[in-house]
Amino acid sequence: MTEFGVFYQVYKNHRAVRFVLENFRKHFPDNPVILISDGGDDFTYMADEFNCKFFMRENIFGDDVNKYPKFPYNAYRTIEWWKRQKLVSEICLQDYVMIMEDDVLFQEPFDIKAPFQLRGVRRSNKLTDPILREIAKCGYEGDSYGMCGGSMYNAKTLLDIYDDVIVDIAENHDRLISEELHFRPLGAVDCNITYHFNKRGHKYEAAPWLGQVSEGNTHLPVVHQWKKHY
Repeated sequence: MTEFGVFYQVYKNHRAVRFVLENFRKHFPDNPVILISDGGDDFTYMADEFNCKFFMRENIFGDDVNKYPKFPYNAYRTIEWWKRQKLVSEICLQDYVMIMEDDVLFQEPFDIKAPFQLRGVRRSNKLTDPILREIAKCGYEGDSYGMCGGSMYNAKTLLDIYDDVIVDIAENHDRLISEELHFRPLGAVDCNITYHFNKRGHKYEAAPWLGQVSEGNTHLPVVHQWKKHY
């Protein structure tokens, strides 16, 4: 029984995408995978080869046309990223969604050991004090974030909180990231999803399957920061 689908935002690195999908499919042949090109190349042929669904969307990461800064995302770009998560969650119809990136290595199958809300890397980044205060205003606590490639979120929770989050981002995001430097991490999607889950009582924790090259735990089933083709 599959328990998770995959959100994989791609751009132009065909070699890396093939490497990631080949290794993923060795161990998870049936899990639904959604490839979304961030205004980059058409990966329809690879989606067909690896039994994925493919969508083309506008570029939000930043390219030579829109001249967006890589960081921070404003409200418009952040909402577009959340729209992609909603799309994937609704199409996959799984309890969880994994965030895939070009620098992820799959070495063996694993049990996700549900239930949980957010799971990412162990050596995560600390949420800043102003962000923690915003979470505390809602009656909850936060600590850190690390929703990189190989991390997972609870898709049912994301769909439940989606409408409220979109209103929150539209009304508050640009103001927050512009008024104080320590709110700027909200312009990074890994911090942003953690913040909005935390504000609504959903915690981040370490994923037992996920390691990082920088942590030295590359024996784990999934490894982030595998830069061979990135």
